[in-house]
Amino acid sequence: MRVPRPDEKNIGRKDFFKEGPLSLLRAFMVAAREEPPKRTPRREDLPLLRPPGAAPESEFLSLCEGGGACADVCPANAILLISRKDEPGRDAPMLEPSVAACVLCDDLACMKACPSGALKPLEREMIRIGIAKIDLEECFAWSGLDEFCDYCVERCPIGEAAIRMETREDKRGPVMGESCVGCGVCEFHCPDYPAAIRVFELSAEK
Repeated sequence: MRVPRPDEKNIGRKDFFKEGPLSLLRAFMVAAREEPPKRTPRREDLPLLRPPGAAPESEFLSLCEGGGACADVCPANAILLISRKDEPGRDAPMLEPSVAACVLCDDLACMKACPSGALKPLEREMIRIGIAKIDLEECFAWSGLDEFCDYCVERCPIGEAAIRMETREDKRGPVMGESCVGCGVCEFHCPDYPAAIRVFELSAEK
C-alpha cells in the first residue's frame, strides 16, 4: 500500500475548517512581518540528516555507494541524492524536511533496500535521524497568534511520546518528548514561515 506524501492531506469536515484559516494566517504572517522573511538556507548550510538507520557519518560515507536504491523505494520521495563534499561527482542520500519529510513507512523500505550496509535495519523506536526543536517565539501557539495550532502534534507519526501539547501559565503549545526520531513531519507541516519547529543534527541536541 502506498504511503501518502507528507503534503497529501486527507481533509475532512474538521480539517477543512482548520486548514483554511491557518493557510490564510500563514500568508498573512509572511506578509506582515516587521522584517522580510529569512532567506532559505543554502543546502550546504542545512543540517546533515541521513535516512533512517544511517551508520555514523564516517562509516556511512565509507560504505555508501551512492546508487540511490534507498531513494528509489522511498514512498514519500523524501530522500534526496546530493553531491558529496568529500568526493564531488558522487552522490549520497540526505533528508531535507522542509521539502519532504520521512513518514516512517510501514516497510522502512530504505533500510531494506540499501545494498552496502550504509543504512542498517533498525526497529522503529530505535531510529534517530535528528532532533526537532521548537522556537517558542515563532511558534503560533506559544506566541499567542493561534492557540489552536497543533499541526506538529497531530501529524507526528510517533505520537505523544515524541511531541505533545502542554499548558504553561496562560498559554498552550507543543513540547518535545524523549522519543523524537527527527523524521521532520512536524517541520514540513508547520504553518509558520520559516518553520517554528526544525530538525537538527543529533550533535546539536545538547
